[in-house]
Amino acid sequence: MAISFGRKDNNDNKIQSEAIQDQNIYQEQIPNRQKFNNKELEEIQRISKRLDPDEEVEIVAKQSKLRPGGSKTTPDTIFVTNKRLLIRDPSFFGAREDFESITYDKITSIELEKGMFSSAVKIMASGYKGDIDAISKEKAESIIEYIKKSMENIKTEKETQVSTGIDSNKNLSIADELFKLAKLKEQGIITETEFLKMKKDILRT
Repeated sequence: MAISFGRKDNNDNKIQSEAIQDQNIYQEQIPNRQKFNNKELEEIQRISKRLDPDEEVEIVAKQSKLRPGGSKTTPDTIFVTNKRLLIRDPSFFGAREDFESITYDKITSIELEKGMFSSAVKIMASGYKGDIDAISKEKAESIIEYIKKSMENIKTEKETQVSTGIDSNKNLSIADELFKLAKLKEQGIITETEFLKMKKDILRT
């Protein structure tokens, strides 16, 4: 009976090769992939199924294993996207992982706390309060800057919507007044001269 050696190894190598190929294909599809290093691209791939179709990762930051506040075995990874802040919290040496998802409109305050060797990002949001420690100073500053800018954009957008709503209501009110005025003229209750004067007064307000 013929005995075949190495067949299982060949199959394992094939599976591993296909997995690497799939990984490379996905990484090539990541928007702005040139601004991430290989380890950051791998981290993005780990959360790819959690991202919305129109969601793009802007910043990836991982806790230090050695600096104060970090984790030697399961450091957190922070993802700043164009829609929210994602915090990946692995446990049991990566066998399990929890996620915190915080949209920028829910964040009430965000601060940078600088240390001698690393920095911490302090976040307060609806349903969340925590510190992300042991982040490199450069990454922490980038996270703060991006999130504050996103919060400001949301605030401006809301103010514009409110202002537009007020203007729309005002325009509707003027249109109603002019319609009522035209009816009074048609019914002979007011004269043409009175109509023109009252119309002018309404449009002036």
